[in-house]
Amino acid sequence: MRTIELLAPAKNKECAIAAIDAGADAVYIGGPSFGARVNAPNTLEDIKEVCDYAHLFGAKVHVTLNTILDDDELKKARELTFSLYEAGVDALIIQDLGLLNGKLPPLELHASTQQDNATVEKTLFLQELGFSQVVLARELSIEEIKRIKQKSSVKLEWFIHGALCVGVSGRCYLSASITGRSANRGECAQLCRVPSSLYLSDGTCLAKDKYLLSMKDNNQSDNIEELIDAGVSSFKIEGRLKDVNYVRNVTAYYRKAIDEVLKNRSDVVRSSYGKSRTTFEPDLNKSFNRGFTEYNAHGSTDPHFKKENYANFDAPGFVGVKIGRLVSQKGHDLTFKLFKNVSLHNGDSLNYYNDEGILEGFRVSTVKNDNTAEIFQSLQKIKPDTVFYRNKDAEFEKLLNEKCCLRKVSLKMEYKEHEDFVELRLEDEAGNLGGARFNLTDKQTANSIEKLRANLIEKLSRLGDSVYELSDLKLNLTENYFIPVSVINSLRRDAIDSLNQFKLSKKVYIEHDFSKTVPIAPHEENLGYRANIYNNDALLFYKKSGLKEIAFAYEKNRPSGRVNVLESKHCLRNAFKLCPLRHRVKPVDMYIEIGNKRFNLDFDCKNCRMSLIENN
Repeated sequence: MRTIELLAPAKNKECAIAAIDAGADAVYIGGPSFGARVNAPNTLEDIKEVCDYAHLFGAKVHVTLNTILDDDELKKARELTFSLYEAGVDALIIQDLGLLNGKLPPLELHASTQQDNATVEKTLFLQELGFSQVVLARELSIEEIKRIKQKSSVKLEWFIHGALCVGVSGRCYLSASITGRSANRGECAQLCRVPSSLYLSDGTCLAKDKYLLSMKDNNQSDNIEELIDAGVSSFKIEGRLKDVNYVRNVTAYYRKAIDEVLKNRSDVVRSSYGKSRTTFEPDLNKSFNRGFTEYNAHGSTDPHFKKENYANFDAPGFVGVKIGRLVSQKGHDLTFKLFKNVSLHNGDSLNYYNDEGILEGFRVSTVKNDNTAEIFQSLQKIKPDTVFYRNKDAEFEKLLNEKCCLRKVSLKMEYKEHEDFVELRLEDEAGNLGGARFNLTDKQTANSIEKLRANLIEKLSRLGDSVYELSDLKLNLTENYFIPVSVINSLRRDAIDSLNQFKLSKKVYIEHDFSKTVPIAPHEENLGYRANIYNNDALLFYKKSGLKEIAFAYEKNRPSGRVNVLESKHCLRNAFKLCPLRHRVKPVDMYIEIGNKRFNLDFDCKNCRMSLIENN
């Protein structure tokens, strides 16, 4: 039976444990180095703690080694993989295929989305190489995912929530082009989130200092069942730089949404166990987002398909949820006409667009008369009827404390008397077994059977801070032996330790054989610099696989001439109603300026793609 995994991000140990408590079936986290989020490293000790905790629920830990590596780094990364295996990690997410040109530990390999996994052929190539899971490109439609699943047997992972890269992951060189900081090396400067200007080729300005490449956030919450039917097995939340409250809220939301689908199906089950409970109602709108889009999930190159503008031109960050309009402004007091079911709280953060269309904001100090906010800072005069947004709900944030999510595993106990010993047997909801026994040297019969039963029930039920909750307790009392309280408590503790050790002793073991040659996907034979070859092992790997256009990565040997530094499903022609197919206008040439650098725009209308072209 196919398992469905909710995969949550973890910046650190705190976020990882919070994600598991909120219901994640797996977490992905950066190791000490070589992750695509250079500012989110974690020690081996912390990763081991995360693994030990996750495995109590049958949850997995994936570690990101998803950057391209130079020759010295490659050797260190390979050594690190064995340390990660010893720490209990279940899977490695990798980009650099140079890692396959040598020995790796026997755990799952997942193909990072940085490899641009967007076709049947590429997926089959990775499957043949021995990858257990393929992280599909965000640009795919559900129909395209379905076609990939029909032709392949590898598990498919897809991003269902969070920030969207405007460029194809692993094929974006915009940051490297302008700043020298490479996204493929974990140092993306996020230049898609800075102001840019758009011009026609004759110099006519269409947009000045707008966030033309800043994508809205991905939200597939309405497409869960459709994605399961298409073949997605791992539902991935983006956000390895997000804070712990974001992780709690978003993970809890998708846990609830996925469980709602799974309860009506017999063909799929969740991949871990344990029931999560929250003291808050999850709400995606209350965590950081740039506005939501389902991106290209139902996309089509059909000219009759109404393609939305995937970007938010006005702001690159979290604007917030509309809460009402301004009635009046007197000194430090702002009075609002709030929308239905909206109330203000001390500590809320509010945003609004000023007369020039620039987003401004402030923090509420004190709420007066329910709809009047007192603030500390001085503000310019704001027009009455201006719309206000809340991007921090202080009361909601208070609910997201460390005790707001609790995850427990259902546990059955059987206490049994034998001639010379008593034993306690445990079985959790996943069928994992544990137990302990106490040898009787001085056998005494209890004076009161009722008191013996009551004592056993009370003491054995004390599961305290463990991850378990008792669902059934059987007492098989044939001799009614008197057992001291200290022995009962010790039996319970030892039995739980035994159960936990049984779970932690389970280890992934997947033997890898990279000696066979697998031909590269046909459409990738001429990748050139886009193969991202940064070390000699990667060079050897690609030569063996049949790469025809051999070239080192953009970051290692900057190519000359017209260079495609970013390719996207986001289209500025379409956003400005200048698409020849959808708006039936003559094709126009455009360029975009980011800082003091100019990029020409190329348009592939057949495949509905836009590219930024650097001229060297």
